[in-house]
Amino acid sequence: MIGIYRNIYGANYMPDQTRRKFLFSALSSATLASGAGVASVMMDAPASNARKMALFDGKIQAAARQAQATAIPPFANVVLDRMGFGPRGSDIADFNALGGNDDARLQAYVEQQLNWSGIADTELEARIAGAGYTTLNKPLSQLWQEHRVDRTSGYYEPLDEIERLAFLRAVYSKRQLLEFLADFWHNHFNIYGRDTYAAPTWTSWDRDVIRPPVNGSSRPAGLENGHLMGNFRQMLELSAKHPAMVYYLDNYVNGRADPNENYAREIIELHTLGSINYAGPDPQPGDIATISNSDFPGGFNDKYSDADVYEAMRFLTGWNVKDGRSPSGVGEENTGEWYFWPDWHDGGQKQLLGVHWPAYSGISEVYEMLDLLAYHPGTAEHIALKLCTRFLNDTPPQSLVDKVKQTFYDARHDPDQLEQTYRTLLLSDEFKDTSTWGSKLKRPFEVVVSALRACDGNFTVRPDDTESRYLTYYMQRTGQRPFYWRGPDGYPDKRSFWEGGASLINTWRTLDWLVDENVGRDDPDLMPVTEITAAANLAEYTPNSLAEFWLKQILKWEPPGGWIGTPLHGVLSEFMSTRPDDDPSPWPADYPIPPEDIGRNSYPYYWNERVRGLVKLIFATPEFMQR
Repeated sequence: MIGIYRNIYGANYMPDQTRRKFLFSALSSATLASGAGVASVMMDAPASNARKMALFDGKIQAAARQAQATAIPPFANVVLDRMGFGPRGSDIADFNALGGNDDARLQAYVEQQLNWSGIADTELEARIAGAGYTTLNKPLSQLWQEHRVDRTSGYYEPLDEIERLAFLRAVYSKRQLLEFLADFWHNHFNIYGRDTYAAPTWTSWDRDVIRPPVNGSSRPAGLENGHLMGNFRQMLELSAKHPAMVYYLDNYVNGRADPNENYAREIIELHTLGSINYAGPDPQPGDIATISNSDFPGGFNDKYSDADVYEAMRFLTGWNVKDGRSPSGVGEENTGEWYFWPDWHDGGQKQLLGVHWPAYSGISEVYEMLDLLAYHPGTAEHIALKLCTRFLNDTPPQSLVDKVKQTFYDARHDPDQLEQTYRTLLLSDEFKDTSTWGSKLKRPFEVVVSALRACDGNFTVRPDDTESRYLTYYMQRTGQRPFYWRGPDGYPDKRSFWEGGASLINTWRTLDWLVDENVGRDDPDLMPVTEITAAANLAEYTPNSLAEFWLKQILKWEPPGGWIGTPLHGVLSEFMSTRPDDDPSPWPADYPIPPEDIGRNSYPYYWNERVRGLVKLIFATPEFMQR
């Protein structure tokens, strides 16, 4: 993508993420470079020819050369983009009604979202109830039996349902922070959803490990608060005991006679201390210091090495599930539930991060190992950095990371540890600073979900539905189909990864499909562009007024003085004015278009396609693609 930017700004262009120079014109340049052409992605222009479209593309690039860095949206828009998947419907007005100033409104909104169970989610619940989901209330043992052992139900059905439900929840739930956090923690404890033992139990993984209990469901004794709004140590243990994790990272074959280090490495490197606290494979004197806290007053190492990974592997020998194998004491049980196999456990003395355990400590040493990892200051630092990166900036200010780290660490034993941590982040001065808006590029899932929200999409994503299958197909091409990242590190959360042409183009193709799907058919449009335009009741439908209307409709804000007169509005108005045939005269920017023509697609102007093309263009602007 840097090459695209240099084509527009000149050979000396270098990315400046703090000035938000992700360009609207990248769409036209990228699609032409790929051979797709402006017409195929931005709008279908049946009567246009190559010369006309090349001329039009040149005009877009000329306008882009003059464009300034994108304006910063109002505070409400920044907050709703950072704490969820963007505003929908009356969200902006509802936020602004929460208080007399930005601080008061943010305080009220954060508390409202943290109290997620007090938010009525009637629209989402109605859509779920009518969508035909069948696995959502099945306990783990039933999922295992029906979808893994007997296969009386579809092997991948639980995964497919939760994948589709992820879209439905993100688009229609009023509990936006909860859904944003669910996405974060699924990535933190990432499992490839189509893994052999993960797919049949995926409903349980999402419900019993990641999310807070609902509908009377509960966690095992002692782990009641193990979820994304609760206590990290408890959630870590739940993740460690779930068959999806045990199998995905090969701990089901980790025994003293034939040890396997996969899970041990990832529980340290990804789930707890993180690579930022890695001292290297062969640390030298001075590379590691000894620290202590009330949990381990005898002291422990501040960083880990490969030797600690191998010791953690020994701790985790015998940490397994009941899957029909017959180690001593387990019999032939095949329920998928966690079980500790004593005969497979390495009973020798161990030393992890400088803490010593005597021989034959039994299962208690595994729980103490989880304590050490979860309560380690390095884990607080790792989780804080990831949270600040997800919510704010690819390189978050150290001042914010330090504050979030301290709250996480100080509250490590509290049942609402994570809730306290989020509150510190979301009410911080750094979070309130809107000047850093635009430093994050929405990942494909966020782009698609926020587009559906912005454009009042009417798409109940279902378990067994042609359009839902198309959606997952398109999302796989973007590089971010939910739960499809194969590695244990989760989908990347850096802007640079998603700026590549393939990801951007396929994300725009997904939006192109959404905007056009069902147009001209009996089924309702997934994106009701025609209906929204007709209901706008503009005094006159002109290229200028339509460009202004859809900018406000999709972005939910406008700069001081309005959009008319801005470079962005000028480009969009010109797009609406350019004739689709060889006639060089444009449609005058302020000349009325017959409203009935908006609903038709008649030669020579094809106004219905043209308006939908306008919507697609706005979806590709930096004002929409960034957050």
